[in-house]
Amino acid sequence: MMFKRQLLFSILLVICCLPSVSEGQAGGPVLPPDVRLVIDVSGSMKLNDPNYLRQPAVELLVQLLPEGSKAGIWTFGRWVNMLVKHQKVDDAWRERAGSKSGQINSLGMFTNIGEALEKAVYGIDPANNKYRSSIILLTDGMVDISKDREVNRREWRRIVDEVLPRLEDAGVVVHTIALSDNADIDLLNKLSLSTDGISAVAYSADDLMRIFLKAFDASAPMEQVPLTEEGFLIDASVEEFTALIFRKNKKELTQIVGPDQKVMTAKSSSKYVKWHRAAKYDLITVKQPLQGRWQVLSEMDPDSRITVVSNLNLRVSALPNNILKGQQESVSLVLQEDGATIAREDFLSLMDISAELIGGKDEFDLRELWSQTLETTYPPTNGVFDFELPRFNKEGIYQLTITVDGKSFIREFSHQFTTRQPFSADLKEGVSGGQVSYTLTARVFDTDVVVNDTKIVATIISPSGRKKIRPLRASGLDTWTTTIRPQSEGEYIAKIKIRGKNEDGGDFEQNIDPIRFNYSIGQGFIEEDEPFFEEEEPEPEPTEEPAPTPEPVEDEEEESDVEEKDVSETPEDAKDEAGSEEPQEEMPGWLLYSVLGLSNVLLFGLGFMLFRKILRGGNNEEILDQFSEANVEQEVEQAAEAEEELEEEPPMEDIDPVADDIDPEPEPVREVTETFDELGDDDLDPEGEMEMPMDDDLMAEVEEVVEEPEPEPEPEPEPISSAETEVIEMPMEEPEVEAPVEEEDSMDALDDLDQMAVDAEEASEAPVEEEEEEEEDMVSAMLKAQGLDLAEDELDDAISSLIDELENDDSFEDLGEEPPEE
Repeated sequence: MMFKRQLLFSILLVICCLPSVSEGQAGGPVLPPDVRLVIDVSGSMKLNDPNYLRQPAVELLVQLLPEGSKAGIWTFGRWVNMLVKHQKVDDAWRERAGSKSGQINSLGMFTNIGEALEKAVYGIDPANNKYRSSIILLTDGMVDISKDREVNRREWRRIVDEVLPRLEDAGVVVHTIALSDNADIDLLNKLSLSTDGISAVAYSADDLMRIFLKAFDASAPMEQVPLTEEGFLIDASVEEFTALIFRKNKKELTQIVGPDQKVMTAKSSSKYVKWHRAAKYDLITVKQPLQGRWQVLSEMDPDSRITVVSNLNLRVSALPNNILKGQQESVSLVLQEDGATIAREDFLSLMDISAELIGGKDEFDLRELWSQTLETTYPPTNGVFDFELPRFNKEGIYQLTITVDGKSFIREFSHQFTTRQPFSADLKEGVSGGQVSYTLTARVFDTDVVVNDTKIVATIISPSGRKKIRPLRASGLDTWTTTIRPQSEGEYIAKIKIRGKNEDGGDFEQNIDPIRFNYSIGQGFIEEDEPFFEEEEPEPEPTEEPAPTPEPVEDEEEESDVEEKDVSETPEDAKDEAGSEEPQEEMPGWLLYSVLGLSNVLLFGLGFMLFRKILRGGNNEEILDQFSEANVEQEVEQAAEAEEELEEEPPMEDIDPVADDIDPEPEPVREVTETFDELGDDDLDPEGEMEMPMDDDLMAEVEEVVEEPEPEPEPEPEPISSAETEVIEMPMEEPEVEAPVEEEDSMDALDDLDQMAVDAEEASEAPVEEEEEEEEDMVSAMLKAQGLDLAEDELDDAISSLIDELENDDSFEDLGEEPPEE
C-alpha cells in the first residue's frame, strides 16, 4: 500500500508541470451524462414484450449510471407518467429506480410519443446546460393518439416539424429502440439521425439488452480496460472498477480472482465489493482494488467489459454515431491526469498506441478492415495524437477501438459508427386490387435535405431489358413510394434518381445504389443484397498433368521414371499414351480436306444449275437428264480421277494450296450460299426448308395452275408476305427449247438472285417497320415517358424531363400502371 501511494504521488508531481490542450480538442472538458429513459407501456407491448424484458434492461442501465450523473424514467401510453424522478444519481436513487422498474407494464391504450418526448425534455437550458443530455426511447408502435387516422397523421407531422426542432435546439441526443418491425421505423430514424443518436430494432431479449447497453455507452461513455481470457490489468491510478460479465451459462456461478489469488463470488462479503447478480449477468464493483492482473472465472459473452474510475484517462475527440457513405473522419486523442493533458516526451515515448477498425453488414459479422500503429518515438509536443480513418465506402456497422499500452497501465476506447446512404430504398410485398404487388419506398437520411423540394424517379428494368420510368409519389410522412407489378420471372433492377435542394438553398442530384431482386411466381421478390466483404475467389485445385515422355537414359533411371509417371497419371492418360505409341496409317489431313472440298464444290455447282433452271422455268427433262445414270457415273469417275491425282501430288507445304485443276466456277456459288444465310432463321418454314423468293411471273403461273379448294367455315388466316408463300409442286407444261445460256446470262442470273433475296428480306421486314412507325406516331410520347428501349443518354434526358414536370406540377398522371393506393 505504501508503494502504491508513493507511485501516485510521483505521477502527480510529474503531471502538475504539464501543459493542457486547448478547448475543442480531445482534451476538452467532459460533461457528466444526463440520461432520460422514456418507456412505452401501450397494450401492444403484451405481444412484443410478453416477458417484460424492459424491466431488467432498465434495471441494468440504472445500475451502470455513474455517480454525479443525472437520470429520470418516464412511461407513456395515452398519458405520460414520471416513474422515477429526474435528479442526481446516488445509491438511494438507484435503489428507488430499481424497485420502480418492476412497475413497467403493458396497460396503456394509445402510443403518445410526442407528449412523452416533450415532457422528458423539460428543464434543459441550451444556453447553460452543464450536462450531456440524452433520451433513450423504447417503443413498439406507431404514432397513435386517436382512432381517427387523420388526427394521428397530423400528430406525426407535429412531432417532426415542432418537437424535433426543439430537441435539436436543446442539444439533446435521441437514441431510439424499436421492439418490432411494426414500429414507425421512419419516425424513429428521423428522431435519431436528426440528433445524431442510435436507431436499432430489437428482435429478442438478447438484442434488447445489447442495444440498451450500446445506447448507454453513447449516452454515458466511461473509461475501459481490455478484458481477455487472461483477465484484465488494474494499475495504481484506478480508484474503482466495475465488471459487467454476461454469462453464456445463465446458471453458472461467476468468480473473480484478485492479484493476491483471493477468490470472490456473489456470496462473498466485503465493504470494498458490491455484487449484483441478475438472470443473465453479474455486475461487480470493486473499490480501491489491488494493483495487478485480475481474472474472471466464467464463460463470458463478447459484450462483457471492465470500466474504471481513474485519474489517468484516455480522452478521444467527439465522433459521430451516424455518418454518410463516402465520408471520412479524423481522430484526436490525448492522455490526461486529473484533467491535464500529458505532453512529456519521455512519458509518451513509452506508449504503444494502436487503432483498429472492424466492420460488417451487422454486429454479428464484423471483420478487421484497417489497423494502424501510431508513431510515439517522437510524440507531438502538445501531446495530441491525430490520425485519419479510412473512407467509409459501404453501408453497415463499423467499430473503432483505440488501445494505449503504457506497460504499467492499459486504457481502451471503443466507438461504433452506423454508415448510411443519404437516401435509401426498399421493397415490401402487398396486395392491391386483388393482385400481389410490391411497394418501392425511398427514404431520406440526410438531415440537410429539404423534403418538400425533393423529387424521386425510378427506372425499372425488367428481365427482358425493357425500361419503365416510374415517378415516386410523396406520402406526406417524408417518404416516397411507387407500386411495381411484375409480369415475368427473373431479375429486376431499380435505378433511383433524386433531385432536390439542401437547407442552404443549394441544388443536388443523386443516384441511389441500384436495387437488384429476383421475382419468382412461387417465392415473390428475393432481394439481392450487395455483399459487404469482397469474397475471395478460391484458388483452383491443381490438376495433375501427365508426365512428359522421358528421354532415353540408363536402365535404372528409366525404370525409376516410369514408376513415378504411373503414380501421377490417371488410367485414361496411361491408356491414351500407350495407344499413341503404336503409329497407325491414316489418310493425310490435307488430302482428306481436299477431297471433301472438291465434293462440296461439285454438289453446290449441281444445286446451283438446278436452282437456275427452276427460276428460268426450265425443262424438267433437262433437269432429270442432269441426274441421269450416265451423268452420275461420269461425275463419279471424274471425282475418282481427281482423287488419284491428289494422292500422287507432293506434300501440301511444297505446292500452292489451291489445286491447279480445280474449277474456279464455285466462287459464284459461294455468293449464293451467303445470300441464303443472310435471310436468317425467320425465313424458314416450320419443317426447316428454305422458302424461295419468287418473281411475279412465276407467281402468276402458279396461281393459274393451282385450283383453289372450297373454303371451309373457319376464320381466315392472317395474310402472309410473298417471302412466306409455300412453293407448290405441280405438273409443268411442255417447255420450249431454250438457247444455251452464255456466261453473261449466268452472271445476270446470280445478280437477279441476289436482288430477289434482298427484296424478299426487305419485304419480310417492311410490314414490321410500317407497323412500328405507325405505333411510334401514336404513342411516341408514352414511350419517351416510360423510357422503353432508350439509350442511356436518352434515358437520362427523359428522367430529367419527368423530374422537371414533377417540380412544376405536384399532381401527375401515372405512367403505364395503376397508381399506388393512398
